[in-house]
Amino acid sequence: MTAIWELDGWQIAVAIRAKTLSSVEVVEHFLERVERLNPALNAFHHVDADGARVQAAEIDRRIAAGDDPGPWAGVPVGVKELAAAKGMPDTHSSLLFADVIADHDCTEVARLRAAGAVIVGKTTSPEFGSVNWTHTPLHGTTRNAWNPERTPGGSSGGSAAAVASGMMPVCTGSDGGGSIRIPSSYSGLFGFKISFGLSGSGPEPFDSSLT
Repeated sequence: MTAIWELDGWQIAVAIRAKTLSSVEVVEHFLERVERLNPALNAFHHVDADGARVQAAEIDRRIAAGDDPGPWAGVPVGVKELAAAKGMPDTHSSLLFADVIADHDCTEVARLRAAGAVIVGKTTSPEFGSVNWTHTPLHGTTRNAWNPERTPGGSSGGSAAAVASGMMPVCTGSDGGGSIRIPSSYSGLFGFKISFGLSGSGPEPFDSSLT
C-alpha cells in the first residue's frame, strides 16, 4: 500500500476532496515526518504545527458541509523563508531581521490559502537567497536528503530537502538565477520556475514550487 508521503500533492488533494483521506490525517502524517527527519536535515526552521492542525480541521469541516475548498484542498505546504506568511518568521534568513514576524501573507501564500492549502511552516534559505547552497548563521546548514554530507543547493534548499525526504508533498520556491532549478536537480525533484511577471493564471492560483 502506498504511504501518504509517497503520494503527489494533486493525489492528496483529490483524496481529501473525495473524503478517502482527511486533511487532519494527512497533516498529522507529515508533521510526524517533520519531527522525525528535520533535525538531521534542517529543511524547516519554523513549524506551526498547531496552526496547521487548525487549518486542516477547517478544510475537513468545509468538505463535510459540501463546500469546495479549492484545488489544493487540505494539502500541506512548506513556504520558502523569503516569502511572507502571516504570523511566521520573516527573517530573509538574516540576523538583521531575526526577530521579525510577518504581519501579512504575500501574494503567493494568500493565493495558496485561498486554494485550500495548509501552510505548515517556513523552509530554510541562504541569506536573501543570494547563494546556491543553504547555510546561514541564523538557521544553520541544510543537508541533502539523499546524502547529508552534501548540500541540497540553493536558494530553495530547505524546500528541496523537505520534499525529497517526504516531509512535505510540495513546497514553494523562488528563482532568479537558478534557485529552484539548482535544488531540484541536486535533490531528484521536479522544480517549476514560472515566467517572469506571471503570478496568477485563470481562477486557480499559480505558484513556483518543488514537488
